[in-house]
Amino acid sequence: MLAATLAKRVQALRVTALTARQRSSSTRKPREKLYSITGTTQGTTSTSQTRGHTLKTDTPPSGGGKDTAPQPVETLLAALIGCEGATADFVARMLRTKIRSIDFELEASRDPQGAAHLPVDAPAPSVSRLTRIWGIANVSIDADDATIEKIGRIVHERCPVANMVVASGCSLEIEWRRAEL
Repeated sequence: MLAATLAKRVQALRVTALTARQRSSSTRKPREKLYSITGTTQGTTSTSQTRGHTLKTDTPPSGGGKDTAPQPVETLLAALIGCEGATADFVARMLRTKIRSIDFELEASRDPQGAAHLPVDAPAPSVSRLTRIWGIANVSIDADDATIEKIGRIVHERCPVANMVVASGCSLEIEWRRAEL
């Protein structure tokens, strides 16, 4: 009995010793795309690394930070822009057209009482998430307006970051239109 218990504990230690990457690769589906990142926080400042790139976030002084980097929600919006842009490039290529550029102008809102409600150990009166992201995607492309609208619709269906935003309950309203020359 003691030997069996010891063997179980050793096995548990071996499983616990797996790195995040090993855990992810051992449990992911065969055709899943894997992303990994490491990070450290000190106070409100965060520094993360992925594939040789460094990302930093901080909050303004009103949030207890020093404003040395974009806020985490601003990097989420940047990720949305980057993901929608990359997805749009793929979609346009599949539709046999080329996007020269997309200029995004986005805004987001949330109820601050979701995250900042006091006391912190009491239920918050609202959810702690973005409730709405809205804006414009000005597309520079040699295609008609119907193609631009089609690209925007497909992007919202296929962009992983956009899908995560919508799945969270956040309203996502980005108007895709022709860039003015």
